[in-house]
Amino acid sequence: MKKIVVMSDNHGQHDMLEYVKEKEPQADYYVHCGDSEAAYKEMLTGYICVKGNNDWSLDLPMEARFEVEGIPILITHGQYFGYFNRELAMNDLLTRNQCRVLLCGHTHTPMFLQDGNYYYINPGSTSLPRGGSERSYAVVTIDGEKISCEFKKIE
Repeated sequence: MKKIVVMSDNHGQHDMLEYVKEKEPQADYYVHCGDSEAAYKEMLTGYICVKGNNDWSLDLPMEARFEVEGIPILITHGQYFGYFNRELAMNDLLTRNQCRVLLCGHTHTPMFLQDGNYYYINPGSTSLPRGGSERSYAVVTIDGEKISCEFKKIE
């Protein structure tokens, strides 16, 4: 069983990077889905990171791929999905990259959606929630073929 802690969209609120690690010290992986607005790349040490639409000065990839217990996972910020037919665009990206789990941010709204063998996870925003959601991050657990997600509220 592996634990992946996922955050996104802290928009320069740098204390959130350490807050999440302190709250989840037993994580196997820490993922940042973009829009950290970190002053420098080293602030993101320990995170698998991608570039968000507000990370202008950071030299980060637009997408990252890794595998956990044989499950291929893709990370992207999500600004290119649009708001109409969003899930179709997400599915297209997953299938083109031969992945089963998509971790993304951008909307500032938590989401956990399963569509057959595909999973779409957005941790929400640690700093600027939208749509009536709370400030949050996600804890994704992969145990063999079982994938679960729990959203953690930031007090």
